Amino acid sequence: MYGGSPMKASPRDQSARRPSPGEPDGGEATPPRTRGGWVPTGTAASRRNAHEERGTHRGKNTRSAILAAARALFEERGYVDVSIEDIVTRLGVSRGTFYTYFSTKSDVFRELSSQVRVEIDSAVSTRAEDANVGAIGALTNSNRRYVEVYRAHARMYGLIEQVATMDPEVHRQRLESRRANVERVAATIARWQRRGLADTSIDATTTASVLVSLTSNSCYWWFVGGDVAGRPDDPVAAITDIWVRATGLRDE
Repeated sequence: MYGGSPMKASPRDQSARRPSPGEPDGGEATPPRTRGGWVPTGTAASRRNAHEERGTHRGKNTRSAILAAARALFEERGYVDVSIEDIVTRLGVSRGTFYTYFSTKSDVFRELSSQVRVEIDSAVSTRAEDANVGAIGALTNSNRRYVEVYRAHARMYGLIEQVATMDPEVHRQRLESRRANVERVAATIARWQRRGLADTSIDATTTASVLVSLTSNSCYWWFVGGDVAGRPDDPVAAITDIWVRATGLRDE
């Protein structure tokens, strides 16, 4: 009634007059809300905080540190004998920190395997240094970069071979990498053939498949499998010579 005693507000009316998120209310700010308007609590709050943490510079450094610690342990003890507890103990962080970035040990290894693949892809890509050295010179440069990267990551390559027999995702990564390399080499051989630099009677894809296997398997046995007696003094020259003979490659 107008002019009478003020009516007592209902709980719904009181709720309607609450400050918006972040607005002072008796000296305090309400917690930040999601786009849906609710305040995350419990597990939801933890997930939101973890998501925000992963995106920070500090979060990226922590993730990299977990990967580095895990790789060192894998290379020291092997994949099977390393646990998440071993990784967090080596790094000096909690399990919660680990789970902020990775769900399982397999996730960590898959990321490490992917990183090695990126380095190999970069190594065998055409570089400016390959422009004026002829077809055989460019091939030699590419093979040298591949051998250097393989040698530098020999322990990881050995682990990738092992884990691929147990983890379908690592096997898929490995197969995908091989297929990409075969396609790249086949395209190179076909280009040589069109330019009259290689034997046109050979099948580019089949030859590429064999040469990729020869190169990767030879590096495995030389640098991982311990076949030191079978390793030539100059692995790059030996591999390149076989490639040249197999394709009939010559310079212009």
